[in-house]
Amino acid sequence: MVYSVQQIKYEILAYMKEFGGDFSEYYVGVSDDPENALFKSHQVDRGKDPWLYKQALTYQAARTAQDYFLSRLKSDGEAIAGGNEDWDCVYVYKKSQRTAP
Repeated sequence: MVYSVQQIKYEILAYMKEFGGDFSEYYVGVSDDPENALFKSHQVDRGKDPWLYKQALTYQAARTAQDYFLSRLKSDGEAIAGGNEDWDCVYVYKKSQRTAP
């Protein structure tokens, strides 16, 4: 399913509220392969760590949603400087001692 910027923001905010903590305790990224980013690059434990990803309508929509969390709410993450239309998934996870970062 593909989501709008507003839907992604709502879904991620609801998820953060469910698991609690400060926004800075969450990492928000953009990827063309969110499962690889989450479970390999960031070493998120699929069964123990809270995580979620949503596919945006476009690459720009994904960047806009991510920017909201990084700039406005001060979540952790690396702003995407380049990419293409395949980079349309926004992912989030709650950082822990197991994750990188």
